[in-house]
Formats: sequence, C-alpha cells, structure tokens
Amino acid sequence: MRSTTYRHLIAPLQRGSRSSLRQHHGLAISGRGSTGFQRCAIRSQVPGTMHTRARCFSSTATLREEAEDSENFWRVSADDSQFWHDYVSTRPSYNAAFYNEIYNHHNAHSSKWEVAHDVGCGAGQVCEELATRFAHVVASDINDTHLAVAKRRLIPSLGAKRISFTHSMGEDLIKHHAPGSADLIAAAEAMVLMDEHVALENFHRLLRPGGTLAFWFYGRPTFSDLKLRAKAQPLIDGIMVRNWSKVIRGSERRIAGFKRAAEGMASWLDYVPLDPESWSNVRRIKWNTSATLPFFGEEACGFPIHPTSNVKPGEYTEEREDPNWWKNEWDIAELRRYFRVLFPGFKEALGEGDQEINRMFQELESHFGGEGKTQQFTWPAVLVTATRK
Repeated sequence: MRSTTYRHLIAPLQRGSRSSLRQHHGLAISGRGSTGFQRCAIRSQVPGTMHTRARCFSSTATLREEAEDSENFWRVSADDSQFWHDYVSTRPSYNAAFYNEIYNHHNAHSSKWEVAHDVGCGAGQVCEELATRFAHVVASDINDTHLAVAKRRLIPSLGAKRISFTHSMGEDLIKHHAPGSADLIAAAEAMVLMDEHVALENFHRLLRPGGTLAFWFYGRPTFSDLKLRAKAQPLIDGIMVRNWSKVIRGSERRIAGFKRAAEGMASWLDYVPLDPESWSNVRRIKWNTSATLPFFGEEACGFPIHPTSNVKPGEYTEEREDPNWWKNEWDIAELRRYFRVLFPGFKEALGEGDQEINRMFQELESHFGGEGKTQQFTWPAVLVTATRK
C-alpha cells in the first residue's frame, strides 16, 4: 500500500486502459511517509505481448472512466490543511536505522551524492530526508495535488534550487530526465502500483553506473504487544477488510488490477525481478513478517491471491522481528485519524456510517484501556536495495 503513506493505496486498478493512480506512501495503500496510494497512471507494453497493463490504486485520486467509478471517494484538495497534517502525522516515522540501510548500501558502491529521485513523492517526507545527504532532490508524482502539497511543504525549507518537481508517472521519468543523471532512486509504497518491468528499465537508464535503487513497502499498523495483538489486531484487520471490500469490485479489468497489487503485497516485493545482468548487490530485508503487509488480501478481494518469488541465487535476504520498528504511540482517536486519511471518503472508516465498524472501534477502545489511553504500534515493512551495473 511514502504518505504515503500507507497512499497508502484508491482509484480503480484497471487493465487495458490508461488509468490514474498514485503511490500511497504510505498505500492508502502510505509516501512516506505515505498510507495511501496516490494517483499513478501506469502503462506498459511487455516484450512479446500485445496487451497493456495498468494499475490504479490511490487514496487521493479516482478515475471517472466508467460508471462504476462515478463516485470520487478520494479526491482531497491540496488546500485541505487538516487532511494533509493528519496524513503526514499518521504515517510511520522512518527512523535513522532504516535510512542508513539505504545510505550504507549507496556509500559502499558509489562516491556520488549529487542527485536523488523520490518517485511517487506524495507529501514529500522522503524528499526531506534525502535532501540531508544529496545536493539535489527530484520529487516526482503523477498526482498534481501531491506535487502542490510537496512544493508548499518543502520549498520554504529547502529552497527552489535544492529540489525540483516532475509531473510524471515513474515509468515515464526517462522522458523528463537524462540517462545516467541520478545517483539514487527511491520509491516508497509505489512499486506495487507500477509495471515493475517498465519501471526497472526506466530506473536502470536514469541511474549512473554504481547508483542505488531503493524501494520499499509497509503495511498495516500492528500492536507491538503480542498479547494485545492476539486479542485486538483482528479488529483492525476487520476494519481494513470491511472498507477495502467496498472498493474492490466492478469490471473484470478493475479486479485484475487489484489482484496484481494484492499479489505484489502478499509477495513482500519478492515478485520484483532484479536481473543480475543489470543489477548487483541485491538486498531484501523484511521487518515483522509475523504481521500483515498487504492492505487487502483474499478476504477483502473475494478471489484467490497467489504470492510469487523472483528472488535470485546470491541475493541477500534477511528477516527481522522488532516490536519497536517505526513505533507509534496512538490512542483510539489517533487510530481513527489514521483510518480517516486512509479512506478519506468513507464515513464508515470513522465508525459513523457502519454499525459493525462502529462496534469494532468501541471494542478497540476497551482494549486500549479507555479514551486517551495509548498503545504502541509497529509496522511490517520490506526494503529492497540494488546497485545499477
């Protein structure tokens, strides 16, 4: 699903037509700091085939291409300051240890720290961090609302010379930037929204030899305490399922798009193939695999989900359990706020229009220990880094 969101994730995920979608830095399906998927139009032509593939999955943009998409649940104005404040504040806070996984990889294989790209930038949380290490940051997104928010948030602190903005989907970045012009490309929450083959080809062309590709995904907020997780996490999962199941419906093409995204999440990004002819030093690190990474699975989709793996021999893989990973201390009101920006058009997400969701929030409040009482949450996450040959 970087603000990003957990966004986050959604617009219909369609196959066979041009669709609009963003990365949810957070799915929301969140950049970075994103829950939510953003608007990411995706087109692809796979060698040896004649069909196109499109994914459209966004918390802030919805297509109007078919009657089934007539109600726009996710449109949010760039001027809605309360929404964007809540959107950023309910994303996981990427810690120094996480970014050091990326920086250490880059430092081991490159001496250049000139240009970094944040693909599917959302509100710009990752851009802020990259600007502490790279001379210039390119923020790109297909969603013009996200770019407007990122500009408003970042230009006052970074200045117009330190950051630039590109209105483009990830697969088209090579049309806007010269080959070999980037030292690092970061994509938070975005890969499951893109055609991975076209995106990887683009990223390989954009990077200098020795440059770093880093893409990652995080899933549902998860109680850190294992006893509380056993009792209360099914309620959070139930709210997820009840909301996503309202969205994953419609035409066969749309459902096929959701299936691709769901299977990508269920694969913990292992489905992304990094050809040894093009990429070296591949590292795949997963945190908290005992938790649920996908924002939606078979229960919400209503059709089978089949994870796949394209992990190659020689790639480094590691799993880490860490209940303090990207920890958030939330009370029940903050958990409601998370769902409100994950599903900004659904009153059900606040427990206002769906009796069953309202009941689940009330039960969750009792597990919290009452109004105002906080509990610690962690996040399942996966990071993939690779060096461009």
